[in-house]
Order: sequence, then C-alpha cells, then structure tokens
Amino acid sequence: MNEQMYRREFLRRSALAAASVAIFACAPAATAPTASASLKPTKGGTVTWGQWDKIDVIDPALTTGAAAGEIAQNILDTLITMDSDQKFYPALAAKWTITDSSKTFTFTLRDGVKFHDGSALTSAAVKGSFERILDPKTKAGAVVSLVGPIDKITTPDDKTVVFSFKQPYAAFMLQIWRYFFGVLSPKYLATLKPGDVATEPVGSGPFMFAGRSPDGVVTLKAYPDYNWGNELFKNRAAPYLDQLKFRAITEPSTRVATLESGENLFIDEIPEADYARLKDDKRFRFVMSPRASHTLGFSMNVARAPTDDHAVREAANWAVDRKSIVEKIFFGVHHVSVGPLSEGVWARDDTIEKTFTFDPAKAKKLLDDAGWKQGSGPIRQKNGQNLEIALATFRSPWTEIAQAMQSQLRDVGIDLKVQVMERGPYLDYVRAYKHNMAATSSTSIDPDGVLRVCYHSANRVSGSNFSNTNDPQLDALLVKGQGQDLNTPERKQTYVDAQKRVMEILPFVGVMSQVRVEAMATKVHDFKPGPDGLTGTAMNDAWVEG
Repeated sequence: MNEQMYRREFLRRSALAAASVAIFACAPAATAPTASASLKPTKGGTVTWGQWDKIDVIDPALTTGAAAGEIAQNILDTLITMDSDQKFYPALAAKWTITDSSKTFTFTLRDGVKFHDGSALTSAAVKGSFERILDPKTKAGAVVSLVGPIDKITTPDDKTVVFSFKQPYAAFMLQIWRYFFGVLSPKYLATLKPGDVATEPVGSGPFMFAGRSPDGVVTLKAYPDYNWGNELFKNRAAPYLDQLKFRAITEPSTRVATLESGENLFIDEIPEADYARLKDDKRFRFVMSPRASHTLGFSMNVARAPTDDHAVREAANWAVDRKSIVEKIFFGVHHVSVGPLSEGVWARDDTIEKTFTFDPAKAKKLLDDAGWKQGSGPIRQKNGQNLEIALATFRSPWTEIAQAMQSQLRDVGIDLKVQVMERGPYLDYVRAYKHNMAATSSTSIDPDGVLRVCYHSANRVSGSNFSNTNDPQLDALLVKGQGQDLNTPERKQTYVDAQKRVMEILPFVGVMSQVRVEAMATKVHDFKPGPDGLTGTAMNDAWVEG
C-alpha cells in the first residue's frame, strides 16, 4: 500500500472514531469461536483467507512475516508445541530431557511420521532443518538469533537428536515450538543448494503445499495420512477441511469488503473501525487475542543524530499522546503501553508503565535544556541544524501511528519525516541504520524472544536491533536470562532489571499493546488463536458448516 492509501485509511479511521459512541476499554485475554454444542464437525469444504500482508516466502527459515507464517505452520510440524501458560507438549518429539544445566536438550522422535513426499521422519531431517537455518548462506537473520548459543547438533540414532549449547539456554524450549523451526522433508532438503529459498516447502503438517497462482493465491490441500496431531488439537487425525486458500489483500477496506461479500470466509487484522461497525453483526465471528511482543512503537537509532541525543529520545516519549492515538484511531481495541514488553509477555514490569505520560511542556523543557532552541519557525534548531527525525515504516498500524505522531512532535518543535516503504527496502534501509526511528516489533511470549532479539548487540545489522543499541550491561542481563530456569523468581528479576536498563537507555518510543482481531463467517468453526497472538494454530480442528 502506498503512502496516499495509508493516509486515506488513517483519515477514514479518524472520522469513524469521532462518530463512534463506544470506546472499547479492554479486550479479553483471548477469545476463540467455538461450535454450538448441537453441531458436530463435518468433513469437506474450503476456507478462503484474506491476509493483511504480502506473502513473501513460505520458507520457515526466512518467513518472519505473520501472513506467511499462517501458511507455513499448516504445512510444517515442529518438535514441540506450547500453550499460553508456557506448558510444553509433544509434537514431532515424543519426549525430551534437559540436562547439563540447560546446555543439553535430547529429543526422542515420534514413530510413524511421514512427510508429504512419503519420506520418514528421522533425526537427520531435524538436524538438516536446523543446520540450514544456521548456515550463513541461508540468511535466516532474526531466526538464527532465536536458536541461541548453539555448539553442535548430533544424531546418536535415527530417532534421537541432541542439541548442545555453549552456555545454559533454558529459553530454547520457548522458541522451537514456533513455525520458524518447522521440520522439512530430508528428500526436499536434498534438492536445495546452500542459499536456496524453500519456495514450495514439504513438511509433515496437516496440510500440503498445492500451488501458488500467478495472482498470488496460495493453495494448501489436506494431508489425508496425517494422524500425529499434537495434544492441543481436538482432532489429531487428518483435517476436516479439504483446502485452505490464502490471498494477500493489503488494502484494509478491500479486505473487509471481501468478508462482507462472502468472497473470503476469513480475514485477519480487521481494522478496528470495521470491528466496531460489525461486532454485533450475526453473519460474523471474531477472535481477539493479545499479541505478546515488543510494545508496538518505534526503535530510535541511538547512534545517529539527532536521536543519538538522550534528551531528544526522552522528549519524544513525553510528546506522544498514546491515549489519544489508541482511542481515536484504534477505537480503544488496543491498550496504551510505555515499556518494551506488551501485555501477555512473561515478566512484564507493570511499574514501568508509569514512566511517561503525555506532557508536551516537559518535552519542550528537555529540548530547551539540551540546546534545541525554538526559532522563528515551528521547528527547533541547534548549531544551525533543524531538529528533524527520519522515521521508516512499512505498513499499518505503524503508519497511522506515525502520522498521528507527526503533529504531536511538531507541537514541541520536532519535524518528523515519515517514509513508507515496501518490506524489503525497509529492512535494507533500517539495517544500514539510515533512519532515526523505525517500526519495530518482535513477537514472543517470553522476554528473551523480545528483549534479546531487539536489543542485544549481537543482533545489530543482520538482526532486529534497529536501535543500534550496544550496551554491555544490558547484554549481560539478556545472556543471564537465557540460561536461567524457566518460570522462576530469579529469572523474572533478571528480566525486570533488563527492562529497567532498556528504559534508562531509552532506544524506543512505545505506544500500545496490540490486540489482534480476526473475523470470519459464522459457518467457520473452531479456529484457535496461538499462544503469542502472532498467528493462529494450524487449522486441523477448523471446519465449515453446510
């Protein structure tokens, strides 16, 4: 979507918000539509799915976008799965042991699993899939950082795979349930040369890749031999649905129109204004799930002027009216968030939320004291240079937030220049650190997958450390948290300390905790949100009425 389209959507939301009577103050922890007790699942049918983002590649090692992730997780199984309480369940692995102070993870594979091409699940397939992620030629970027401080992967026999780490890494279990770590068929892996993209991945999941049309529609067909679904599925055998069809419809109003017309039975990321309009319409069901992630907002480049000035970064945080943005643009569906962790992330320090309020007078004083003086015009200057900040974004909702922030920052003398790009050029731009501010988010139910990914110095340039943060004190805390036993008071305190250190550095402006809203026709049953709110779960339980 180009900048003009985004601006039209922004104005549409603002106008609708002004006319709206009700503001949604909160959302449930997670809501999933369930079938009536009098209805039983029926076999057959196709769910047509309109997606909010372009489907780049479905390669699990390269697919960091949620839209492509929805597809990948239906094709691929992972070693384990996890619920929203961080309880782990067998998937491709029937059992596992963690030894050597969380430096050694041994998985015993399930019997009888066959990939879509008929090849059998072996430890070599698991090892090959992970080693492909780790291969620099794959350019897996952010996914590599989630693997952690790996030393080696060994396969004592066909049913056993052992991951050995250089240091304790208890958080490994919190990563490998995600679709990034879906296991590819060894036969398919053998067809890929180093650096090749897995454009038509072959996995062992409930659906098989069936094709991609010239206009971008990705079709998946049910895998009839599937009978090893994980314990979180009610249906652990072959899917009820015959097919899934995914199509990118990035223009929000068009995506909603396809739901209302019946062209699509399911759409994700329904705009908040349309949710407010349609929430009582009996033709549709809605799923609301908090997205466990970095607070939705913008990284600030701490090494590029003028955001290398701490006073500028702090002033920006005081100048943003988060409450107004959430209520007027997003209809109160989401929640104001100041700290780096959104609601739903374990060990979030709620006391940090009191750090900043909307106080433009305080922002102006900070800038005055730092030598950024108001001249004859609205924009402040220092040493003859305007206080100009280059902000890069690539899609909604960051673009709408940035456009609202433009006037708020201008009121305190900051000229915010918003650049809307396609995803690829955006990543090239921010990883070259040509920006001052950049749309940022990293989804994880555990703080390791947010704070380390976004702020550890090792994740600069090729990863998601868009703020260029390089702080030994913070690095040490993040490494410490990786190795501590899960769900302990000691580990929680480590991440509380890490959040406080992030707030001292202040490499971002946080705006809101996002609640993902998905919409579907009422005849679609048993779609389930995932534990982190990034995607749903695989569509094994889903079925279509009539």
